[in-house]
Amino acid sequence: MPHIARREFLGSVVLSALAPMLGVGAMPLEGAWWEPAVHAAGDDLDALASALANVVRVQYGDRLTEADLTSVARQIRSGLERAESMRKVELANGDEPDFVFSADSSSHR
Repeated sequence: MPHIARREFLGSVVLSALAPMLGVGAMPLEGAWWEPAVHAAGDDLDALASALANVVRVQYGDRLTEADLTSVARQIRSGLERAESMRKVELANGDEPDFVFSADSSSHR
């Protein structure tokens, strides 16, 4: 990940705020270096988990032990399995959560 100095960051924030007033159109963001591996994995959860674990290894591998990386890979796989099972639950348009939160302002002093 490239290091950006504070002044460069501030300059980019100022330019992004001024761009609409100057008539500059939005430019598409470049794809991240890890996107091809994730897209190549497709619907295969093992391949996707492996690609995401490799992203963690590349990004943080110098600070994590092999046991840490194994644990992270296992957690990624578990999260992908949970997400897949949630996608399989069919919801109707009128389905609501088990509870509806509402703030009771009458008890506020």
